Amino acid sequence: MNTYVWFLLLTPFLLFSQSPQDNPTPGQIEVQLQDAEAEFQRALKLFSPWYTGPLITPGASMMPPGNGNTQPYLFVIDNYAAFNKDRKSIALENNLIQLKGTANVQTGITDNFDINVSFSGISNWQNGHHGGGFGDIGVTGGFLINKQTLYAPAVKLTISETFPTGSYKSLNNNGLNLSATGAGAYSTQFGLGFSKVILWATEHPMNVRCFFGYQLSTVVNVKGFHAYGGGFGCNGKVKPGNTFSADFGYEYSFNENWVAALDVVYSATNRTKFHGNAGLTASGTPASSGSGYSDNLSFAPAIEYNWSPKLGLIAGGWFSVYGRNSSKYAAGIISLTISYP
Repeated sequence: MNTYVWFLLLTPFLLFSQSPQDNPTPGQIEVQLQDAEAEFQRALKLFSPWYTGPLITPGASMMPPGNGNTQPYLFVIDNYAAFNKDRKSIALENNLIQLKGTANVQTGITDNFDINVSFSGISNWQNGHHGGGFGDIGVTGGFLINKQTLYAPAVKLTISETFPTGSYKSLNNNGLNLSATGAGAYSTQFGLGFSKVILWATEHPMNVRCFFGYQLSTVVNVKGFHAYGGGFGCNGKVKPGNTFSADFGYEYSFNENWVAALDVVYSATNRTKFHGNAGLTASGTPASSGSGYSDNLSFAPAIEYNWSPKLGLIAGGWFSVYGRNSSKYAAGIISLTISYP
């Protein structure tokens, strides 16, 4: 009997009793409210970033099926010096000025595959002479490796083919080769790209890109003055060196419209070999074809303005700072990106 009495007396306390964790103190409640308010204010300050660039480094995002993007570029390049085999900068007797236009057209085929076609044209001026024309055409297929998540980057495999539609042989015999607008080779590049939009580390979103590529080219039959050198009576074959490239791109959003961008661009090319009759220069000395190992490091800072996620403009500079057997240049670049529908 006593057992039942004690059970009835204790039941209300058992029913309404709670652990200390279920009853936070007023101080703990205040901290939780402050944290929630801070998260809310942070969410209000964040925005969906819009990006146009950067100028050089390709991204790893996929173009959705049925969607497309067109991005024309205009380059004005002043080649004012050259890095020699000892990596010393040697000023050119006459600057080589180039005006180059390119256009990229990208479209999505499936969720895991997209394609990009690029066209180019170039005009060259040096020492009172002029030349130029239509350049090589490039076609790139992109394959999705990994979709971007909160903490994991997007990863994309690319295979690019360059078709020799530009001029590369039997050029003007003034020796400047200003009419060379292509390489004359079928070139295949295998690339791996990474990109990540960082939203969680700052109130100003950032976009980071990395790209690594390796390009191989076919043998090129050349005559006379050509893109790799040459001279009067030259007749032979050129084997372009394989090229490794590594690019890093960074974008920092000031707000949804204004973005600062920077590219760090590096490329290295093996020795380009020539077999055959090299020919003669105008002075009667043996002409040269091909070149030794070359590399080049350059930077490309820029500023972007984006009207919407589908329309943006980027403009900036591009200049080389270090190299071997390569050009030293300073360039201005402007590009407009248009996505549709």
